[in-house]
Amino acid sequence: MDLRQLRYFAAVARHGSISVAAQAVHIAQPALTRQMQALEDELGTLLFERSTRGVTLTDAGRQLLADADKLLEDAAAAALRAQRAGRGDIGHLSIALPVMQSLAPAIAQVLKRYRQEVPGVGITLHHLLSEVQLREIADGRLDAGFTLFRPQGDPSFDGVPVFSERMLLAYPAEWKWPRGRRPKVLKDLQGLDFVWLPRTAAPEWHDRLIHCFFDAGFVPRTTVQGVDATSMLTLVAAGMGCTVVPEGARRSAPDTVAFMTLSDLSLRQDWELVWCRDRCSSVLQRFIGVVSLAKLRA
Repeated sequence: MDLRQLRYFAAVARHGSISVAAQAVHIAQPALTRQMQALEDELGTLLFERSTRGVTLTDAGRQLLADADKLLEDAAAAALRAQRAGRGDIGHLSIALPVMQSLAPAIAQVLKRYRQEVPGVGITLHHLLSEVQLREIADGRLDAGFTLFRPQGDPSFDGVPVFSERMLLAYPAEWKWPRGRRPKVLKDLQGLDFVWLPRTAAPEWHDRLIHCFFDAGFVPRTTVQGVDATSMLTLVAAGMGCTVVPEGARRSAPDTVAFMTLSDLSLRQDWELVWCRDRCSSVLQRFIGVVSLAKLRA
């Protein structure tokens, strides 16, 4: 007994006629008759009472029809779920967000659009630094993450760019510049108190900043350290020094912090959605598609 036989049986039962049912299920009447006879032989009981006016169900037939209806409904639902899973319409995603709060509104826009397009997928969000995200993506604990960088040349990762923003100098608004000269390049900050980021907080980003400063001939005089843009802005607001932060950070900065551009501060923060190349489910592919079409603005 298979699903096809049950569909044929249900059609005969509802139409009360093998000839009418044969037309409904697009099968020749003799073939449908043989299918019903084979089903009765397999079950060892009569399912129909036959007469010149058609067929009616026996007690066994009525019981089988009730069970067949449920089985056919379950089979149709299973097929639909499989199709939806294949399209990435159902399932669950574990996604990491950056600790950088300035990106939160932009990513929220993407998540809102994704929820509108794919309401059947559950999402768990985590706030993690880029280095931690990459480890958890590699270990399979995360499906993907919005990261500041990924190892270049590592074939195990893949990604799509989602957002880029320039860096600005943040400084206490009350500062009086030496000799009244506002800095124009990084080297003009020489000798000023600088709020720095410890390498342990973000090794790759720290090294990129160091290279940028080295190329500009600037050696920061570190007085205090923060662990992220928010903590560094707090120290700047307290008058403890200046620092460089992404442009989006100015939205959440207090009034006691001012910002400016420097001509040789060309470094940018380029954010990507990153995932493992060999673990890209249909659900994740659908999410990647939505992210790829979005225009993120922090």
